Amino acid sequence: MADEGVPVHLAVSLHAANQEERVALVPVAKKWPLDELMDACRHYCDAVGRRIFFEWTLIDGKNDSAEHAHAVGRLVKGLPAHVNLIPLNPTAGYGGEPSRNESSRRFQRILADEYKVPSTVRVRRGIDISAGCGQLAAQS
Repeated sequence: MADEGVPVHLAVSLHAANQEERVALVPVAKKWPLDELMDACRHYCDAVGRRIFFEWTLIDGKNDSAEHAHAVGRLVKGLPAHVNLIPLNPTAGYGGEPSRNESSRRFQRILADEYKVPSTVRVRRGIDISAGCGQLAAQS
């Protein structure tokens, strides 16, 4: 896609900043290792000259600590990137809880203040009709 020069808004489901944690949260990451994914992201940015949106679902106590924020900051630093921080929506079969507001804001502050990486804490939507991120796939 990068070599074709197609100017799209690319969103990458990241959710973890190392391969082991990413595979636990995103099983398809076994097929596309994180280091290869990040190489492809750098190539895309260089070839197309556009920023990448990294999606990070915030799960209370799982991937929302200050250490996680530092890890994602180091991972995307230097890329034209924006991180969408998305508090987890409830999904049948997954017992995780969304991060608390203070954890989300701390994560966002670390990205901005220490790595100059912009981010947005997204509003949770679609919960009432099971249309939030990951919910539709869990039902099929």
